[in-house]
Amino acid sequence: MVRNSVKVLLVDVVLLAGEYLALQDLGWRSAYAASPHSACLTPCGYSASFGYNLLTRFFTMAGHGVSLTSPPTLDWVQLLAFALLAVNAWFAYGVFRSRKVQPAASQVQPS
Repeated sequence: MVRNSVKVLLVDVVLLAGEYLALQDLGWRSAYAASPHSACLTPCGYSASFGYNLLTRFFTMAGHGVSLTSPPTLDWVQLLAFALLAVNAWFAYGVFRSRKVQPAASQVQPS
C-alpha cells in the first residue's frame, strides 16, 4: 500500500512538473507575440489567442492586418490533466477496493 502511494506521488510530481512547463510554454508564446517585431516599419506587436478543442489547441497571432494561425497541435495541458486524473482515480479505486469490509470468518466451536 505504501509502495503504491509513493509511486503515485512520484507520478503526480512528474505530471505536475509537466503541467507547469506546458503552462510556461503558453506564457512564452503569448509574450513573444506581444513583443515588438521588426517586420513593421514601426515596432509592432501581435495579440495572441488560443483556441481549444478536446486535446487539441490552435495558436493565433493577429495584428496590423496579418493573422498567423498554427495547425492543430496536441494540447499538453489537457493531456497531462487527464493523465493526472486517471492515475489518481486508479489509485483511489485500488484503495477503496482493498478497504472493503471482509466478512467475518465463521468460528467453529471445538467439541
